[in-house]
Amino acid sequence: MVKNNDETNDPQIDEIKEPEHKDKPIYVKVSDETRSLIDKYKENGTTISDLVKNAVKCYDDFNSISPEMHAIIEKFKEVDEPNISFIERAIKYYGDQKELNRDLWVRARDEMKMCLIGKTTFNQLIHAAEMPEDARERAYQKNVAFDLILWYTGKPLKSLTVEEIINTIAKMWVVANYFYAIDVHKEEDEFHVLFKHRQNRRYSEYWLGYFTTLFLSEDLAFKCSVEGMTFDESISMIIKIGYKK
Repeated sequence: MVKNNDETNDPQIDEIKEPEHKDKPIYVKVSDETRSLIDKYKENGTTISDLVKNAVKCYDDFNSISPEMHAIIEKFKEVDEPNISFIERAIKYYGDQKELNRDLWVRARDEMKMCLIGKTTFNQLIHAAEMPEDARERAYQKNVAFDLILWYTGKPLKSLTVEEIINTIAKMWVVANYFYAIDVHKEEDEFHVLFKHRQNRRYSEYWLGYFTTLFLSEDLAFKCSVEGMTFDESISMIIKIGYKK
């Protein structure tokens, strides 16, 4: 007589269990807002099953972004701005840059070491090429830096702090590829600015004179002292705030 499975002593048979059915319904209470969204897409013929599947997939995709990308999103999106709104802005910005061939400028900067140069600077370089090597004073006095700083900040020169000016230089002079990096270290009322380039000491001497003239200008709203040292591929400047005029 064949024994019933319940009566057998075979441990392998005892361990057999019916697999859990993965298609069992999921019941969840949703808010009125979520219900309204569900109804909106149901009217277009979308099933609740597809809604759940797509929502979970979208949620998983977003949370699969690297921590570095999440940090960039949090850094640049507006306060209380929905993630989708920020992503839309980022995509539009990317599209605008592609249409303007900004990526071509970035490639030319990185691969060909090209500089972004303004008309005044260009004219001063042409003039300097016709003068003795040490004749740089005219270029210093025709300091186009103010034009670029005002354009970037959108503020009157007299309302700008020394920190705003230094940060603008650190940003725009790298964008223009005059320097591949500008490091700024602040300690109380003193700034140490390190300019890094791949040219020569004469290049360093030119820019040290240029920025020294800028920070000693009577057009600024503050008085400060400037110390600087030049090297073959870098410039070290210490800018100390004295007082506000």
